[in-house]
Amino acid sequence: MTKKVYLIGAGCGEMDLITLRGFKKLQEADVVLYDSLIDEKLLESLSNNVEKIFVGKRHNQKSISQDEINKLIIKLAKENKTIARLKGGDAFVFARGAEEIEAIKKENIPYEIIPGITSAVAVPELAGIPLTHRQLSRNFCVLTGSITEDNKEKTAPIDYASLTKLNGTIVLLMAYHHIDEIMESFIKAGMDKNMPCAVISQGCSSKQKIIKGNIKNIVSKLKKENIKTPIVIVIGKCCNFDLKTKANSGKKDNKKNDFENLKIAICGTKNFYEKLNSLIKLKKAKTIDLSFLDVISINTKLPKLQNYSWIVFTSQNGIEQFFLKLKKEKIDIRQLFHLKFATMGSGTEKKLQEYGFYSDLTPKEYSSEFLAKELLLKTKKDDKILILRAKEGSETLTNTLRLNNYKYKDFKLYELKENKEKINTLLSLNINSFNTDYLVFGSAKGVTTFFDNFDFDFNSKTKFVCIGKTCAKALEKYPAKKILIAKKYDVDGIIECMEKDFKKAKNEKIKKTETK
Repeated sequence: MTKKVYLIGAGCGEMDLITLRGFKKLQEADVVLYDSLIDEKLLESLSNNVEKIFVGKRHNQKSISQDEINKLIIKLAKENKTIARLKGGDAFVFARGAEEIEAIKKENIPYEIIPGITSAVAVPELAGIPLTHRQLSRNFCVLTGSITEDNKEKTAPIDYASLTKLNGTIVLLMAYHHIDEIMESFIKAGMDKNMPCAVISQGCSSKQKIIKGNIKNIVSKLKKENIKTPIVIVIGKCCNFDLKTKANSGKKDNKKNDFENLKIAICGTKNFYEKLNSLIKLKKAKTIDLSFLDVISINTKLPKLQNYSWIVFTSQNGIEQFFLKLKKEKIDIRQLFHLKFATMGSGTEKKLQEYGFYSDLTPKEYSSEFLAKELLLKTKKDDKILILRAKEGSETLTNTLRLNNYKYKDFKLYELKENKEKINTLLSLNINSFNTDYLVFGSAKGVTTFFDNFDFDFNSKTKFVCIGKTCAKALEKYPAKKILIAKKYDVDGIIECMEKDFKKAKNEKIKKTETK
């Protein structure tokens, strides 16, 4: 059975213009086929296990043909691999995405198209040039300036006369090598030679350069400048605007991103890694994938829900497994309407909301101890409580309920099991060689699994980050000194915890330097 091909528009310039959906699917790929002008940081964000194949094209440079690219995608898909076809900007805007989809459709290969932010819009916008304006431009056209032959077929000729009459904004991509003849053609077609024009080099990046003029003098201005491709050419009255902010000016910001160049290893399940990884990558830090735990459903039928008045969830995994069981056992969701829900942690609370239910109880401090205390205050003695959680759940919650003579059932929904294949792959690497700044754990099971399998240097600079007190308690059994605990038991809480620690360490370093 073939897996899916994802046609992903990577956005333009630096990596933060890719969509969240595109980034998520990119992380799931077994193989990534990428074009020119893709931000290197996007490729660095991938796991070491992902195969990366360059299939890009540049002006007058030897490259793989489109037919060969199509055949390669089909071959890899039939090898049961998930393919990410990563294209700059948007895959359908002057790209060959449509041709690639046509080719894989003929082979009945499943695919998904994920739009990207095209340079035709993003580059002028971040250069401070709006493409439309109520008083000046009610339309815009996007054209390719490439007039070279490709597969013996010339691109459609530009209708300069019709474009001139539209009185809107014209955007030209891939036009640098023909800019002189393009400008001359517009003048011959009757366009005012003083029509404003802008050339934006390396847009949406810190190397951005903007040159403005009119269609008569822009070529001579370019000759005086050291311009590098890619460029976007904009013609129209909107070029007179300069709406760019300091952040969009192309000048490097001397304030360095706090997380940039940090290395953060993430231990836990694949789901936990992906959620945290997507947030960390937005901050341009590097992550190491230590997702060596699998969530395995326990094949036991749910108890009769009508016998209970409260359901307690201690994790997001528990919620996902519960609703999967409802579907599998064909239990009508209306059987939940009499129930009240308790959740441990804001992440678990938000996960429940995704299924259309709202938590009646989430303790301010996210631990089994506090959840148990809050349950005693919120529930009545004759309430029956159903706890749905992992096999390895803490006994603190159940012990408290039992000692207070509360009726409850501790139902084991799932268990976290070691992924031996993933661990063996990681064992072939030297964990200490990663030189990790932070090692993040999403569960107590993640802690024990890591230290049971890997020989870790506790004298390293690495700091340990735990999602909660139960996780931290498991870590205390080892000679780990620098333990940080997230105040909120979710991925946002982990990010906040690391940011706070990093800023504190940075300020202490500055104070020491000033004292000297």
